[in-house]
Amino acid sequence: MAKKSTKEEPKRSGPRAPAGKKPLLVVIDEKTIKAAKIAAIEDGTRVSSVVDRLLKGWLDSRKKT
Repeated sequence: MAKKSTKEEPKRSGPRAPAGKKPLLVVIDEKTIKAAKIAAIEDGTRVSSVVDRLLKGWLDSRKKT
């Protein structure tokens, strides 16, 4: 019989990021977060998708100048 490892895997408390993506912590005003979440739900998207698009646009605009 094979021995079971006595070392346990660490528990994760939150969702895992999709492949090729990593979490990013930003500090934003509570009212802005709430408004962004509501708008994202109304638009059928996620705040993280909106932030990703906005950051990519900002980075692209910096390359042009």
